Amino acid sequence: MSDRTLVLGTRGSLLATTQARAVAQSLNSSTGLEIRELIIATAGDDPAISLAQAAQPGLFVSALRSALKTGDVDLIVHSYKDLPSLPEPGIVIAAVPKREDYRDGLISRDNLTLLELPTGAKIGTSSPRRAARIRHIRPDLKLHPMRGNVDSRLAKIARGEFDAAVLAVAGLNRVGCAMKISEYFTVDQLLPAPAQGALAVECRSDDVELIEMLSLLEDPHTRVTTTAERAVLVGISATCATAIGALATYSDGILHLVAELSATDGDEHERSFASQSEVELLDLLSAHTLGLSVAAQIMQTKLGLRIGSTRG
Repeated sequence: MSDRTLVLGTRGSLLATTQARAVAQSLNSSTGLEIRELIIATAGDDPAISLAQAAQPGLFVSALRSALKTGDVDLIVHSYKDLPSLPEPGIVIAAVPKREDYRDGLISRDNLTLLELPTGAKIGTSSPRRAARIRHIRPDLKLHPMRGNVDSRLAKIARGEFDAAVLAVAGLNRVGCAMKISEYFTVDQLLPAPAQGALAVECRSDDVELIEMLSLLEDPHTRVTTTAERAVLVGISATCATAIGALATYSDGILHLVAELSATDGDEHERSFASQSEVELLDLLSAHTLGLSVAAQIMQTKLGLRIGSTRG
């Protein structure tokens, strides 16, 4: 085993460093290598920038990838759902560790559920997907953009700036705030973002030694399901402004996938389902193909055709 010291790049938020340190600890336990942390600021850390109107995809990602390409760091850790859908030349996702809870949760100041919130309550989210589904369930609520780290969002609720917010359960679990969740959304209410709850560990594609070491962190079940989910993004040419959710499950060689596209300018929602049998855990091609198939179904719906025509 190599005796090199690795430099791991991460954003500086509590959630990002918690995730990066968990990966570093697992890698150290598996290899015995020393791992040094380097905090990197990204454009996504600026709360003034709207995620839905970003000039380029990967606001939370590009600065980390630049540091990786220049050799300032050896590996980087992302929330997988933040990665752009298309691969980055010169970089490989060397490991997808075991997934955390994929659901979304509601945090409310008075520990109320979504249906218990009073009419006109102010709900915080900057996700088009979450906003579209909340509008569908409770059209009487007021939705407002909400940016910032997990702790700053919770503080805004505590101060009364918002009555509630929708956040990823995985992030809340990782930073020890699960007890603040007032409601867990079901997949019927709100499908998660593709790969929500999963991490992606990237390194340079020519770093063969590190790729082999990072493979020790790989969870094949998480890799195959997130591959199917993220293929939906590719198939619909999703952007940061696309309201799309997807969830794949795998059991006994059968891969199931459901995805939902929602309108951001009305109350239209289209879900598509598909399954593939006799799929091996390492059969990522079949998983990707299934995702593209579900995406094609969605894009042939009335809503899909309308959204597709606006891009042409």
